Amino acid sequence: MNLNRRKLLSWFGLGWLATLLPSSLVGCSEATPPTTASTASAPESVAAAPNGTFKAIGTVAQLEKDGNLLSSDKKIAVVRDPQDATKLLAVNPTCTHKGCTVKWEKANKEFVCPCHDAKFAADGAVRRGPAEKPLQRYASKIENGQVLVSA
Repeated sequence: MNLNRRKLLSWFGLGWLATLLPSSLVGCSEATPPTTASTASAPESVAAAPNGTFKAIGTVAQLEKDGNLLSSDKKIAVVRDPQDATKLLAVNPTCTHKGCTVKWEKANKEFVCPCHDAKFAADGAVRRGPAEKPLQRYASKIENGQVLVSA
C-alpha cells in the first residue's frame, strides 16, 4: 500500500475523531436522576430505588421525639407529612441552590437553607428562592418501628 503523508494524516485525523465521538455525545446528554415521592404506604406513582432496597434511617420513636430524622451520612432527611401524619416524606437535604444542608423547622413545617434562606416544603417543593429546583425525594415506609427509606 502506497501511503503518502496526506493520506496518513487524514487516517490519523479520522481515528482521532472516532475516539472523541462517544465522549462528546455523553457530554451533551442531560442526565438527571429520577425523583420519587415518598409516603408510608406507597401509592402507584411511588417507585422504589432501582435495586428495590430500603435502609433504616432511625426509629419511629426518634422521629416522634425530634420531629425529623437525618441519616448518618446526612444525605436523607425524613419528616411526617404535615397534611397526613400517617405518611412520611423523605428528601435529600442538600439545597439545590448552592449545596448547603437544609434544616427542618418544625414550627413552620419547612426546610430552610442556612446559606441563602431558601425554603422548601416538607415534600421538597420550593417555597421561596433563590433555589429553583425541588429537593430530591425518596420512597419511605415504616416497618417494625423502623423508618426505612429507598434511596
